[in-house]
Amino acid sequence: MNRTDRLLAIVMLLQSRRVITAAQLAEHFSIAERTVYRDLVALAEAGVPVVGEAGVGYSLSKSNYHLPPVMFSPHEALALVTGGLLSESMTDAAMREATRSAMGKVIAVLPSDLQDRIERLGKTMRVQTHSDLGSY
Repeated sequence: MNRTDRLLAIVMLLQSRRVITAAQLAEHFSIAERTVYRDLVALAEAGVPVVGEAGVGYSLSKSNYHLPPVMFSPHEALALVTGGLLSESMTDAAMREATRSAMGKVIAVLPSDLQDRIERLGKTMRVQTHSDLGSY
């Protein structure tokens, strides 16, 4: 993983946890703790409100810091839509509606060529459920 990707991943981890130690970050990314410290300094210099407390760990300050929207790679977008299509076919009406809504938001921010690929996927993908199999 390159440094830019790791810095982004560190911010996402900090957003998802109340507190995380440098040792935990080092283990998670298979890097040295010293590298973690350098990365945290770089994030702070870039304006990410990282707060550290000796003996406790690191967190984001309570300033409601959020990353900008994530851009998916084509494979990630197709994986999400495939999962959404599976979810639509295997859940109740309320979950289907929530899935369609979420997929619509994801698809809306994708480049047009990827939107076209996803539309083709949606037209050709079929999920066979137990009710489709009939009784034995």
